[in-house]
Amino acid sequence: MRQPSRTEATDIPHIDEPAAPTFNANMQLSYLESVVKEWKTQRTADKEQDERATPNAPKNNVAPKPSWIAPAANLRLSTIVKSALAIAVALLLGWTPAQRLLATTSAEAVVNARVITLRAPIEGDVTMAAAATDIGSTFRSNEEILTIRNPRADYSHLDSLRRERDQLGTTIAALDAKSRLLTANLTELTDQQENFRVGRIAQLEQRVREIDADIAANEAQHDMAVVALTRANALRKTDAVSQAFLDKALQDERVSKNTIQSLVERRKGTMVELDAAKKGIFIGDSYNDTPQSAQRKMEVALELADVRARLQGSKTELPVLLARIDAETRRNEELSSAVIRSTVNGRVWEILTAPGEHVNAGQDLMRLLDCGSAMVTASVSETAYQKLRIGQSATFRPRDGGKELRGRIVGLNGLAAVSSNSAIQQSVLSREPYHVTLDFPGLSEGADCQIGRSGLVQFDTSSLAASAVAK
Repeated sequence: MRQPSRTEATDIPHIDEPAAPTFNANMQLSYLESVVKEWKTQRTADKEQDERATPNAPKNNVAPKPSWIAPAANLRLSTIVKSALAIAVALLLGWTPAQRLLATTSAEAVVNARVITLRAPIEGDVTMAAAATDIGSTFRSNEEILTIRNPRADYSHLDSLRRERDQLGTTIAALDAKSRLLTANLTELTDQQENFRVGRIAQLEQRVREIDADIAANEAQHDMAVVALTRANALRKTDAVSQAFLDKALQDERVSKNTIQSLVERRKGTMVELDAAKKGIFIGDSYNDTPQSAQRKMEVALELADVRARLQGSKTELPVLLARIDAETRRNEELSSAVIRSTVNGRVWEILTAPGEHVNAGQDLMRLLDCGSAMVTASVSETAYQKLRIGQSATFRPRDGGKELRGRIVGLNGLAAVSSNSAIQQSVLSREPYHVTLDFPGLSEGADCQIGRSGLVQFDTSSLAASAVAK
């Protein structure tokens, strides 16, 4: 029996060896060419060996077979099996590249994300929250990154407001004490005025009684004068008395009568003063309608009203001043110290400052990658670009063999050089001039954006997808 050649022994491992999952189109085509070449070499070697083995065989009178049947008869079973396996491997390995070549794909694609720039809100010295903060450090939203402190912040206005607050507090205390003193003085003057009124009423009542007594005495004298005048008239008729005696009796009667009339009028005036005193109105020749105690009471009452008004105004002004002090305190705190926090979930893309460095307001401090806005930027040919629409489905296949992601087209920029705050500008993708932006939700999970991770985007341009987008 013929021993299998070395070529046959070495072909089997190649056929049974599974294809590497990372074959590209060029490697697969090279592999197919090598398989076909080996098959042709093996067929030629088998034919030559058969010819050498049958040179002395008896010739039969059998008619020669057609030319197309002889090669088939000379084929061995192993050759047929290997040929079938080669064709199967060729179909298996070539189907995927052919399918990808027929599908609409990108020339290149890269994972991208927005970059957020943190700027200094105030002037001051920089202090890092964590000493190990460096490029690539991850941060969560609202996490403290660094602090800026300004030891030369201006506190003059705040100090002025505090001095004004202290002065207002002293004024309120002084006005409060003065108000208490004036209130006590007013109470004392009120008592003094009441005592004066009571005493004045008692005095006038006593004067009325005195006048009544004088009137009674003068009425008695008037009665005696009337009797004397009657007797004088009678005696004058008898010439018992002189005319002078009669005139004297007549004068006494008139004087007593007028005296009584004067006392009555005097009593009326005293009653007027008494009625006024009972009403709190004091009438006299040596003073006006208000006694000195009442006048002093009015002055004290006016001064007390002024003090109370000023005290109320000061107390009303104090909360306003305290609110201004609080606002100025917060403003000074913002100007003297500022905590810079991460506004997104992401990681440090670029550090533009260092601990201890003095920065100015508005200066760029750090740039963060917003991993929540991770996207894919791809470049495509003009032919592929014309087939794309906003909202079409697409698949991103990372080159490192990671998990495929499903997403959709969110931007068709074409040939326009769109400037943005993306970490990787579209101009970097230069294989094809047309650019597409795609959203893949799976990229936004976690704080690791995997920026710069390359891959291939395959677009779904089927008629069903296109009609759904059109609707």
